[in-house]
Amino acid sequence: MSMDRRRFLQLAAAGLVAAPALANAGKKAAKPKAPPPKGKDKVPEWQALGRPERNPYKHTNVEAKLPAWDGSNSSESKPGSMRMFRGNLTHTYYGSGKVPESPKLLWKFRMADFATLKHGEPITWRGTGWSGQTLKYGDYVFVGSTGGHFHCFEALTGKLVWVYAADRMFKGSPCFYKNRIYVPNVDNHLRCIDAATGKIVWDWVGPSDMDSSPCVLDGKVYVGGEDGKFKCFDAETGKMLFHTDFGIGEGETPGSGGIESSVGIAEGRAYFGHLDGHVRACNISDGKLVWKSKIGGDTDASPLLIDDKLYIGCEEGDKTFHCLAREDGKIVWSIKIPTGVWSSAASYDGKVYVGGNNGTMYCLDPATGKEVWTFKIGASTWYSPALVDGKVLFGSYDNFYRMLDAKTGKLIWQYDIGDRTHSGACVEDGKMWFGGASGYYYCFG
Repeated sequence: MSMDRRRFLQLAAAGLVAAPALANAGKKAAKPKAPPPKGKDKVPEWQALGRPERNPYKHTNVEAKLPAWDGSNSSESKPGSMRMFRGNLTHTYYGSGKVPESPKLLWKFRMADFATLKHGEPITWRGTGWSGQTLKYGDYVFVGSTGGHFHCFEALTGKLVWVYAADRMFKGSPCFYKNRIYVPNVDNHLRCIDAATGKIVWDWVGPSDMDSSPCVLDGKVYVGGEDGKFKCFDAETGKMLFHTDFGIGEGETPGSGGIESSVGIAEGRAYFGHLDGHVRACNISDGKLVWKSKIGGDTDASPLLIDDKLYIGCEEGDKTFHCLAREDGKIVWSIKIPTGVWSSAASYDGKVYVGGNNGTMYCLDPATGKEVWTFKIGASTWYSPALVDGKVLFGSYDNFYRMLDAKTGKLIWQYDIGDRTHSGACVEDGKMWFGGASGYYYCFG
């Protein structure tokens, strides 16, 4: 997966990528047919460039033997399962169980690539993207790829159970509720998929990329999107119950817009970031705005909600990581993280952890923002760290997946996975499932 020009320049300014990378991006991709000329009949670029292969693995789908739904009224995870991005509605659950200090590779699966154009230039999308977190329920794991496919695997063997092909990449993370999967895609669709069969239950399509990760509470799906609208759907039928339009903001042209941030929910309010540099709080009953707070520039990271505070970073602006009061959005403290923050913060044992675009993993005092420790990665990270069993798990723009001691920041383990990864891990029962831009999807334990 190649980064866009704006983000490349930000990384280059930080000294974290080499200049030739942009010139060489996508050169190995097969060059597809050029899009039609501009004019009133022009269709969106992705519609003019074909679709990912419908059955790249020559696989016959079979039905997953899922346990009955446990009666939960939300997509929040429980030990042994991972049901949404950052685990629960406040983004404070990252997995459970013991994590071995020297995990072994148990299996890996080569996902299908997708050769296309990006801004008129050839590119091949591989593996899993940002944020791309794996779901787990029963004996199965579920994950989308930037190649445009959504997969169900046997968790312990890696055997492919079923696969669904969309029209573009699965970038945002899915969520799981009542044995259905709610998953956004860059082809502008939000799909509800039967988790047992991989068949579509309902399908909503909007005007812009859907890469904000959804969540479910009391039978309602809450999600953002690059159309700039905070949306609520009936989880059963897909009927839109309300939407509140905050505009797409001003950013790269062509490029992202609106709400790439994923919604966090607490005490009847939804919280999310926006490309325009604001964090917003809305009522989940009707979508009405409660407050907005300016924290800098483009804000793709998702909020961490702890008690009466909210923690979130932004990609631009002088002060790039913030603690806000959930009640009114007032900034409690801010710290500089040079070149910005794409990572969604995590909480563990009274500390806050967040990765920096400047190649640093931070452990912070949540009351003051004071550094407890930092770990110099040597490459930028957009990874939202997982904190499980006293360990910090994350990937970065280099080839390594790392494990740190959560108390000291000391390196415990690292593994060369062949390319960068921004995709969140599912960590349950002593196993880790995640993918990366090499095209492979992994299970360690």
